[in-house]
Amino acid sequence: MSPTNRRLQLDLLAARYLESLERKDFSKMSSIWQAALTDPELEAILHEIHAGVVEEQTLESGASTSAVLTAAVEKHLPSAEIIQQITGPVMVADVAEELYHRTPDRLAAEAHLLNEQLRALHEPLPSELGISGLTTWGNTRFGSAPGEYWAAFRRAAVKLELQRAAEAEYQMAARGAPKSENKT
Repeated sequence: MSPTNRRLQLDLLAARYLESLERKDFSKMSSIWQAALTDPELEAILHEIHAGVVEEQTLESGASTSAVLTAAVEKHLPSAEIIQQITGPVMVADVAEELYHRTPDRLAAEAHLLNEQLRALHEPLPSELGISGLTTWGNTRFGSAPGEYWAAFRRAAVKLELQRAAEAEYQMAARGAPKSENKT
């Protein structure tokens, strides 16, 4: 049997196994496992499939639990702030959300309107966070806005970037060094 045919045969068996798994067809799954008893490649593929299924179910379960918990907190503790660990770059929407929750004093009405618009903008911050570069970027993309808004936006952006960096460092430090086994 050529390697291509062998790979195709294994792929077809894996597809049949996944289909029987979804349909809960235990007799079909059993027959495929029987074939795997004498075929180490097939057995490895079936184990890989199960590892993927378990990982997928774990992620779904975690997301479901998190959603239920978040809904309960929002319903019963409406003034509570739900803090979730965020990974990746700071987004424009993250900064606007920070300004929404912690609005600096005396922002003009047009600044609040711009902030509402930015809360929906899910793109990374511009690389230039200096006040002049940020103001130029903002005014070019969204029209003229008060300088105090861009100053507040910059402060919030820097704060969020520092928080993310600190959280990432904390996570690395919390892992600790691997423990060595003492054999005495």
